[in-house]
Amino acid sequence: MSEFSSANHKSQDIAIKDVISMISNGFKVQDIEDVSVLDDELRLELTDSIVLAPDYQRDYRASVTDESSIIESVLIGIPIPPVFLANDRFKGIQVLNVVDGQHRLRAFYRFKENNFALTGLKLLGFLNGKKFSEIDFSLKERILTHKLAAIVFTDFPGLDFELEIFNRYNKGTKPLTQQEIRHAVYNSNLNNYVNKFAELLVEQKASKELSSAYNATKDRYQKKKVQESIFVILNILEYGINENYFQSSIYAEEYMKHKSEMEKADPAVAYDNFLFVKDRFNEFNKIIEYIGKKVEFPFSREIYGISSRSYKFQISIAMILSAIINKVLVYGYPLSILSDDSVLQRLLNYTSDFLNNSYLEDPDYNASSTNAKKIKELITDFDLEEALGQTPTVPSD
Repeated sequence: MSEFSSANHKSQDIAIKDVISMISNGFKVQDIEDVSVLDDELRLELTDSIVLAPDYQRDYRASVTDESSIIESVLIGIPIPPVFLANDRFKGIQVLNVVDGQHRLRAFYRFKENNFALTGLKLLGFLNGKKFSEIDFSLKERILTHKLAAIVFTDFPGLDFELEIFNRYNKGTKPLTQQEIRHAVYNSNLNNYVNKFAELLVEQKASKELSSAYNATKDRYQKKKVQESIFVILNILEYGINENYFQSSIYAEEYMKHKSEMEKADPAVAYDNFLFVKDRFNEFNKIIEYIGKKVEFPFSREIYGISSRSYKFQISIAMILSAIINKVLVYGYPLSILSDDSVLQRLLNYTSDFLNNSYLEDPDYNASSTNAKKIKELITDFDLEEALGQTPTVPSD
């Protein structure tokens, strides 16, 4: 029989009062800007925090009635399914990521924090309308001392195992999307940054041009579609088009995996790279904002004059624009030249004409618009000297 690896796990019972404390510590860990200022005592105090943020799990979709039902189950002794947690290191601190059970854990935490009043209870109706602070002491005690069954994965032979664990324990009525799973598995500073940027977009705290460009609807944000698109863009901005990636999602998968592994291998190098990527992305978004003042949905066929109201964000266009900007950098042009309105307008005009005459509008082309080889050929043919009206500083090989 051939040898094979297995994931190590242990079963344990955790009192709900301890779970709430671990979740509270998890929020503290996420708020820490610079872990180097923490002394050993505080780092140890935060060890085994439960991380319950949207960066790692799906957005919270349970209703107050759902939450109330969980509290009622504890009070009357109906068994609560075990939660599944996985050891990880976040900002250098050992934490527990939630594989399955986020809604249950959040319900306990939110109720203890008086964030909602019980509602829709069928068996303990006399408690409807009451918050944690308003129920009898004996009931508070029963909730907080209740032992919650937990299965903790202490070690994974590799990320493939961890991905499969997330897949198997999230096949419920609301299964995680592949991007939600990636966010749970591939933890990194860049992961956190992208999720926060997407949140700014959907809450319209970024510019209206960027929110429109990324089509940052609540649904696309909750399903992590906005975040996946950003990771595709980031991969191409840094590395260009990869002909071996036959699906756009592979750009997100491989990029997130690479950054997570980099951070675990050498945090200092990873942090420098994170700052580099963030700066490049900011410059890219300045260009998109400029285009957005002229074209409402730059990542769509509208970029070259074709109405695309039903397709406000098309990943193929996002890939092409990212690849063009990557080529600008590869050829030695500083992105600062695009701060000149006349140069950027020239690039926009050239791009519009170029894409209008590309495979995207070829009636005989019936393959995927994200075909890596076709995009690679397209970018190879894209004449930067003509598009920018300037000679490249460092011609590519």
